[in-house]
This record gives sequence, structure tokens and C-alpha cells, in this order.
Amino acid sequence: MNIYETVFVLSNNLTKKSAEEKISEYEDIIKKDGGKTLKKEYWGVRTLAYKIKKNFKGHYFLLNLETSFDAISKIENKLKIDEDSLRFMNIRIKKFDKEPSMMYKTFKEEN
Repeated sequence: MNIYETVFVLSNNLTKKSAEEKISEYEDIIKKDGGKTLKKEYWGVRTLAYKIKKNFKGHYFLLNLETSFDAISKIENKLKIDEDSLRFMNIRIKKFDKEPSMMYKTFKEEN
């Protein structure tokens, strides 16, 4: 098992609830593979630097996951065909920061 940091940008056409449901689907894939979610953050709806799939804004999420490469591959394949997935990035890390990220702190201050 490795630790991964994953950032998702989902379409602004989704409600916050439906965006969170999609993230829960990805977490279920991890759980079925024997992994676990170490940290989950919702960074809110943010303006994109450029238009992606006719979207100017998107829902941003961060997940720190302890899982296998196979589960990450399954999530990536699912994200590639999902029309509501604008961008995602998975990176393998050695350890993760348990403290809230700067983006999360900024989102909480704004709301």
C-alpha cells in the first residue's frame, strides 16, 4: 500500500451534494480494494484559470488515500470517461500532512 494525494476538479453544473456523492464513489473503490481515506477536503467552487469543457468554475476536492496502484488506476479510468470530471491529479507521496491545507483554510475563512 502506498499513500497518494489526489485533487479532483468536478463540473460546476453539479450541486455540492452530487459532487460529494461522486467523491464517495471513488472512496468506495478504495475501500473495496482494502485501502482507506486518510484526509478529505472540499475546497469549494473556484474559478478555473481557463475554460474546460465549457466550464468556467469547478468543485475542488483533495483526498489523501492509502491504497494500491490498482485502485488508483480504477479511479483514473472512471474519471477519464466521466463527463463531469474536468481535471484530476494523483501523486504518490511518502507522508501526508494531517493539518488542514492552505486551500481548505482559505475556503473556511471565505465562508
